[in-house]
Amino acid sequence: MWSVLGVVFVLFISWRFIDALGKSLPILELMMLIAGLQWVVGPFISYGQETTHYKYFMYVDQETYMSYIVPAFLCFCIPLLIILKNQKASQEINFLKYLPFAKALLFIGIGADVLSRFTPQSLAFFFFLVEQFKFIGALLLLFSAKKLDQYYFYGAIFYLLINALSRAMFHDLLLWGVFMFMYWCIKNKPALRTRLALIFAGIVFAIMIQSVKAAFRSQVWGGFQGNKVELFVNLLDEKVSSGYFEEETTNEQLNVRMNQGWIISAIMYYTPTFQSFAAGETVKEAVFSSILPRFLNPNKKLAGGQENFEKYTGLPLGDGTSMGMSIIGESYANFGVFNGIIFMSFWGGFLAWYWKKILSFAYDYPLILMFLPIIFLQVVKAETELVVVLNHLFKASIVVTLFFWVARKYLNWPLKETV
Repeated sequence: MWSVLGVVFVLFISWRFIDALGKSLPILELMMLIAGLQWVVGPFISYGQETTHYKYFMYVDQETYMSYIVPAFLCFCIPLLIILKNQKASQEINFLKYLPFAKALLFIGIGADVLSRFTPQSLAFFFFLVEQFKFIGALLLLFSAKKLDQYYFYGAIFYLLINALSRAMFHDLLLWGVFMFMYWCIKNKPALRTRLALIFAGIVFAIMIQSVKAAFRSQVWGGFQGNKVELFVNLLDEKVSSGYFEEETTNEQLNVRMNQGWIISAIMYYTPTFQSFAAGETVKEAVFSSILPRFLNPNKKLAGGQENFEKYTGLPLGDGTSMGMSIIGESYANFGVFNGIIFMSFWGGFLAWYWKKILSFAYDYPLILMFLPIIFLQVVKAETELVVVLNHLFKASIVVTLFFWVARKYLNWPLKETV
């Protein structure tokens, strides 16, 4: 029953996301959809397959897993759906008003990108956030009536692709690609058929990346000096010609990336049988780590999740490997089933409240709507721990607020709406 209810609810969220495209910025819908796919649908598929991997499998039975995950997921989503119900369906914002600042934002981001290579590690996260401004500038230029300006937007997508291939890291490409698709839909108001076609193409592209990522990354990180675009295409061609997508094990391998459930189920198997519940300890650490800078909190938790992962799953990780428990897994590791479900409702309520506050700020400063991807860049991800999510949410909000203050006070940008 819980499995069916969970899958049906994820389908409902999927429709909410698709329907909102072109009408609003469905960032909360995206967050719920990613969570539903990784926490519910991925595990549901895994339970229906014969597992052959020694590590990536479901550690508890389906009833035990779904009877926690689905209620917790529902309680997480309900406050978000309530806040979205009371939100206007469309944000009628005149982005053309802010076009004069677009190229400045673009070059601020590019400048931060260059300077970040020479700055101390303590400023790395600040510069990382400012680097993202180049995408905000590109998004603004998309709304320009000039074709030449719009090329900056498509150039930003090309930059993301080339950067992903050069570093063999595809996270930014996929996540920013979805954000850019949202704004493209706001501008172009595509028909349902077009939205579905583009989403299908994006899913196919993501599957292609996943199928060759390990082999591609191994060669690039191993010192490959040739044409990386050609390498990627050749690896993909080898997969297709060898019948990779027709093998029975392929579906399981592709589902591993989507299935966050194997980690959550490992937590449920290991905790509290072999490791006692954290009883709110990791939540307290996350709050203090996100609020206090490292010089005031020398024991501040490092991002990466290795310590908590190993502690509450009992599974070892290799050096340099990072895996997060996910907030819903961390919720169980702290509070167990019933209280974990309650905590997820509070977490959903907090994010709904935060979203409402940002939108109220947007009535006076509409340009903030362009900065939403920066603020929610880590929040929409379903696999990260609370410390990473809160740290990014608070720090990104501070950096964006500081930038608005500097832009108004020292650059004389008329960012505030006048009645």
